Amino acid sequence: MRYIEDQGKYAAYIGAGIIVILSFALAFILGKYRLVLPYLVPEGAATRSSGTTWTLFNQPWQLPHGSSASLTDTILALGIVFALVPVVYVTYNNYRYLKLVERNIPRFMRDILESTNSGLILPRALIQASTQDYGPISHEIAVGMTKFSMGYEFKSSIMESCERLKHPFMLQVGQIIIEAYAAGGKMHDVLQSSVVLFNGLEQYDEQKQSELKPYTQLVYISVVIFLVIAYIIISRFIGPLNNLPVSKTVSGLPANVSSFSVGLSKIPPVYFESIFFISGLLESIFGGIVAGKIVNASASAGLRHSLVLVIITIIVFNAPIIGIFTTT
Repeated sequence: MRYIEDQGKYAAYIGAGIIVILSFALAFILGKYRLVLPYLVPEGAATRSSGTTWTLFNQPWQLPHGSSASLTDTILALGIVFALVPVVYVTYNNYRYLKLVERNIPRFMRDILESTNSGLILPRALIQASTQDYGPISHEIAVGMTKFSMGYEFKSSIMESCERLKHPFMLQVGQIIIEAYAAGGKMHDVLQSSVVLFNGLEQYDEQKQSELKPYTQLVYISVVIFLVIAYIIISRFIGPLNNLPVSKTVSGLPANVSSFSVGLSKIPPVYFESIFFISGLLESIFGGIVAGKIVNASASAGLRHSLVLVIITIIVFNAPIIGIFTTT
């Protein structure tokens, strides 16, 4: 596994931005979006030649005749999915790389301590450690010790190797190794204290992960609850209300309630579908980011949850027969 540098990150972000812009343009063109005040979100209710609403999974896959909110919304959402894919790949790859480095630091330091206790000098202990499997640490330490064996300064070779590993803990490891190398007879004490330190950090991280992991499940549950509520409101309230004749809507109700019902029944149902769909997308994206920030201490690491939740939202709205876009 390799760490993706800034050039790769920028390429992913720029590519994601281009995909989002193109998806907006494509959605407005194919969905024949038109601005009908006071509605800003798509509210076109055009159907296909068969008279059914366009959805992603309904066959045959034909474009509707006219402005279609479901088509516009779905293309926008698919654009977000395709835009998130390269960003999620880069951020999650780098997150896994850094976590792999972090998990191997305590074992790396313990083995160096054991090697020096057995009589090896520190450079020889590092060379021996570079042949073991400590993830990315092994390769970079091997490079640093190769430089040292060729006459490179010990401090520079160690610090350059630690800097290439990108993890802030490795800078501390590099300083500890340099101090231990210069400590002479006190090398054991320096290494022993560092092993105690990193063991404590490892235990703290494991405890934190176990305590905070349920918050990820909470985000998924909240999005699912939102989608269920959206389905109930659209299918059991907005749809039937829109299908009622005005006389039935008004009959037997107080004046203020009947006027509200009449006004509400004049609003296209697809307008509410678009509102809930866009709200679901926003909740999915920001919910995943919040989950990543809480559990992994990295908002970008939560984008993988955002990607999964956005896909779930698209499926719930576009599912055949039971999808929210097909309920009205």
